[in-house]
Amino acid sequence: MTYVPWFLPDDFPSLIQVQPASEDAQLACRLLESMQRDPRLRHERICIEVQNRVVILDGVGTCADVSSEAHARAWSTAGVHDVNNRLRPLER
Repeated sequence: MTYVPWFLPDDFPSLIQVQPASEDAQLACRLLESMQRDPRLRHERICIEVQNRVVILDGVGTCADVSSEAHARAWSTAGVHDVNNRLRPLER
Protein backbone atom coordinates (compact mmCIF):
# COMPACT_ATOMS: atom_id res chain seq x y z
CA MET A 1 0.00 0.00 0.00
CA THR A 2 1.29 3.45 -0.89
CA TYR A 3 -0.13 6.60 0.67
CA VAL A 4 0.85 10.08 -0.51
CA PRO A 5 -0.56 13.07 1.40
CA TRP A 6 -1.29 16.10 -0.74
CA PHE A 7 -0.07 18.85 1.58
CA LEU A 8 2.95 20.17 -0.30
CA PRO A 9 3.55 23.87 -1.05
CA ASP A 10 4.01 25.23 -4.57
CA ASP A 11 7.34 24.39 -6.19
CA PHE A 12 8.47 22.24 -3.27
CA PRO A 13 12.12 21.45 -4.04
CA SER A 14 13.06 17.81 -3.97
CA LEU A 15 16.05 17.43 -1.68
CA ILE A 16 16.80 13.83 -2.61
CA GLN A 17 16.27 12.31 -6.03
CA VAL A 18 15.46 8.69 -5.24
CA GLN A 19 13.10 6.43 -7.17
CA PRO A 20 10.28 4.89 -5.09
CA ALA A 21 10.83 1.20 -4.39
CA SER A 22 7.49 -0.30 -5.43
CA GLU A 23 5.50 0.01 -8.63
CA ASP A 24 2.55 1.35 -6.61
CA ALA A 25 4.76 4.06 -5.09
CA GLN A 26 6.02 5.05 -8.55
CA LEU A 27 2.45 5.26 -9.80
CA ALA A 28 1.41 7.43 -6.83
CA CYS A 29 4.37 9.75 -7.42
CA ARG A 30 3.56 10.12 -11.13
CA LEU A 31 -0.02 11.03 -10.29
CA LEU A 32 1.10 13.44 -7.56
CA GLU A 33 3.46 15.22 -9.97
CA SER A 34 0.69 15.44 -12.54
CA MET A 35 -1.71 16.98 -10.01
CA GLN A 36 0.93 19.45 -8.85
CA ARG A 37 1.22 20.77 -12.42
CA ASP A 38 -2.55 21.31 -12.70
CA PRO A 39 -3.57 24.77 -11.39
CA ARG A 40 -7.08 23.49 -10.60
CA LEU A 41 -5.77 20.69 -8.36
CA ARG A 42 -2.54 22.16 -7.00
CA HIS A 43 -4.12 23.69 -3.87
CA GLU A 44 -6.63 20.93 -3.11
CA ARG A 45 -6.21 18.56 -0.17
CA ILE A 46 -6.28 15.22 -1.94
CA CYS A 47 -4.74 12.05 -0.53
CA ILE A 48 -3.51 9.52 -3.08
CA GLU A 49 -3.28 5.87 -2.13
CA VAL A 50 -2.32 3.09 -4.55
CA GLN A 51 -2.88 -0.63 -3.92
CA ASN A 52 -2.13 -3.12 -6.69
CA ARG A 53 -2.39 -0.38 -9.35
CA VAL A 54 -5.78 0.80 -8.04
CA VAL A 55 -5.76 4.52 -7.21
CA ILE A 56 -7.80 5.63 -4.19
CA LEU A 57 -8.48 9.37 -4.01
CA ASP A 58 -9.67 10.68 -0.65
CA GLY A 59 -10.23 14.11 0.81
CA VAL A 60 -12.42 17.17 0.50
CA GLY A 61 -12.50 19.31 -2.64
CA THR A 62 -13.51 22.94 -2.87
CA CYS A 63 -16.08 22.15 -5.60
CA ALA A 64 -17.57 19.23 -7.53
CA ASP A 65 -15.27 19.89 -10.51
CA VAL A 66 -12.27 18.98 -8.35
CA SER A 67 -13.53 15.43 -7.91
CA SER A 68 -14.15 14.87 -11.61
CA GLU A 69 -10.85 16.49 -12.64
CA ALA A 70 -8.83 14.41 -10.14
CA HIS A 71 -10.68 11.27 -11.27
CA ALA A 72 -9.89 11.98 -14.93
CA ARG A 73 -6.26 12.79 -14.11
CA ALA A 74 -5.88 9.50 -12.20
CA TRP A 75 -7.34 7.50 -15.10
CA SER A 76 -4.99 9.23 -17.55
CA THR A 77 -1.94 8.09 -15.56
CA ALA A 78 -0.18 5.20 -17.27
CA GLY A 79 -0.42 1.92 -15.36
CA VAL A 80 -3.69 2.62 -13.51
CA HIS A 81 -6.10 -0.34 -13.54
CA ASP A 82 -8.94 1.28 -11.57
CA VAL A 83 -9.83 4.45 -9.65
CA ASN A 84 -11.82 4.60 -6.41
CA ASN A 85 -12.86 8.23 -6.03
CA ARG A 86 -13.77 9.03 -2.41
CA LEU A 87 -13.44 12.81 -2.79
CA ARG A 88 -16.23 14.76 -1.12
CA PRO A 89 -17.35 18.33 -1.75
CA LEU A 90 -16.63 20.90 0.94
CA GLU A 91 -19.66 21.44 3.16
CA ARG A 92 -20.35 25.07 3.86
